[in-house]
Amino acid sequence: MEHRCEVCESFRPQGDLGPARALLEVSFGDRRVLLCRGHAGIAQNSQVASIEELRALYAESEGKRSFISRRARDGADNGKPRSAGRRTSDLTR
Repeated sequence: MEHRCEVCESFRPQGDLGPARALLEVSFGDRRVLLCRGHAGIAQNSQVASIEELRALYAESEGKRSFISRRARDGADNGKPRSAGRRTSDLTR
């Protein structure tokens, strides 16, 4: 799986990024976010200290959506389900 900046991926999901593009893993508590140098620099210059502040920084200018998801990328939960399900018929893994 190709790793990409979470903000860039929101703008251009099918975009072409060169393999030499430098990515930085930025940690906010248990949540790690993969950002390109440009977006990581903007976050650092804005003195972002939490995932909520990062989501607010990279939010749409109109609307409530952020280009940073609330949840970590796939695989970050080590394959565990978030919950057993809402219905009694839902099976747990």
